[in-house]
Amino acid sequence: MKNNILKQFPILKRKVNGQPLVYLDNASTSQKPLVVLQALQKFYTTSNANVHRGIHTLSEEATDQYENVRVKVAKFIKAKSEEIVFTKNATEALNCVAVSWGRVHIKKDDEIIVSALEHHANLVPWQELAKEKGAKLKVIPLTADYLLDLKAYESLLSDKTKLVCVTTQSNVTGTLVPIKKIISLAHKFKAKVVVDGAQSVGHRPTNVKNIDCDFLAFSAHKMLGPTGVGVLYIKRALMDEMAPYMYGGDMVETVGQEEATYQRGYMKFEAGTPNIADVVAFGSALDYLDTVGLDAIVAHDRELLS
Repeated sequence: MKNNILKQFPILKRKVNGQPLVYLDNASTSQKPLVVLQALQKFYTTSNANVHRGIHTLSEEATDQYENVRVKVAKFIKAKSEEIVFTKNATEALNCVAVSWGRVHIKKDDEIIVSALEHHANLVPWQELAKEKGAKLKVIPLTADYLLDLKAYESLLSDKTKLVCVTTQSNVTGTLVPIKKIISLAHKFKAKVVVDGAQSVGHRPTNVKNIDCDFLAFSAHKMLGPTGVGVLYIKRALMDEMAPYMYGGDMVETVGQEEATYQRGYMKFEAGTPNIADVVAFGSALDYLDTVGLDAIVAHDRELLS
């Protein structure tokens, strides 16, 4: 088993001060299996071209590979492919929601709820949005056991609540959040829910339809994929009421000297040349996780915890 893992993850063959490398920092970023490294090299040596904007062989191949990963991501979290937006990381995905949805829908005296477990990426954008709009930011406290205080959460909800932003799992304490209940309670007040799934999507099954979140953000690099690739799931119905996050090539439909019209759906949020090769390699990471099986990963996590 040990030799097999060493073959699959080349970096683990390295020695530090004469000792075998032991890596325990997966909450920050995971190491990459050989199949991911090979996929990255294969793209650059066989199919490198820009996507969505060429009719030559390489561009069509690159576009097909890039869009195939969108389908894989959607299948992985039980979404539709047209609900998947590629970003550079989970942080950019969360900022996209703050800018594209938040600036349009958050008004003065509205309320945004976050939890005391949040990573900076799922806290600071909402702090800034609240300042900009004159909204109020409320924080769900923790119990003595570092769990979210659900009674306190329920007391924070009101008709003024427009957005709830919460992680699925803390990157510090490992606390698992009852995300489905959090979302259900928020929806009773017609609030939208942003979920930071960076720590959990690669470790346990995720079904966005079952939990009914409005937005979900996560990063490839914490689930065996390359850095520089993030995912933002957006409920399809919400995309049409969101403004573009950035402006430029690929997200435009028509362009004149004085004005432009924009693509609809996920294309509206992917301005410019994306991180094509790393997205393609992320597809290999998803295949690897599927082969190992998320149920097996859950069991392994529980064994480590015990």
